[in-house]
Amino acid sequence: MDSETFKKTFLPYHAKMYRTAYRFLNCSQDAEDVVQDVYVRLWKMRDSLGDIRNFEAYAATLIKNLCLDKLRSAVRKTSRYKTSEVEKEQGKDTTIQLDSRNEMELISHIAEQLPQKQKEVFKLRHFSDFSLQEIEEITGMSPVNIRVQLSRATKYIKEQFLKYEPYESR
Repeated sequence: MDSETFKKTFLPYHAKMYRTAYRFLNCSQDAEDVVQDVYVRLWKMRDSLGDIRNFEAYAATLIKNLCLDKLRSAVRKTSRYKTSEVEKEQGKDTTIQLDSRNEMELISHIAEQLPQKQKEVFKLRHFSDFSLQEIEEITGMSPVNIRVQLSRATKYIKEQFLKYEPYESR
């Protein structure tokens, strides 16, 4: 097939091919790219086009297939990106979980060094999530005394924690 015959055969379908590509891709630049790819493919196989009975249907099939390939490619790229982002986030979550667990172990270790009343009140409040009223019932201490013991325990734990984990290194 010579260039004039090729032009007369396929150029009348240009607008229809573009509309089809645009409907699939919803992007004018991508639609133009796909139409151009179809023209290149058709030109490369121009000598074997004699067996085709319906050039318009053939061009439309090429357009559809190239658009689907482009969409699949975009989905794969997005999927890989999202997967790598999810892996990064999971890695961050794992690191945060390890850091949190290490910090909790350190706090628990420091809490063991507290005087008995402070240790008991601190553990009931922060490790067992008891309310102040429940701690009062368990220990028999007054609410004011419980708050004082919690305040002292918290202050001591903060001081000791910062000795182990200086603020700059976090």
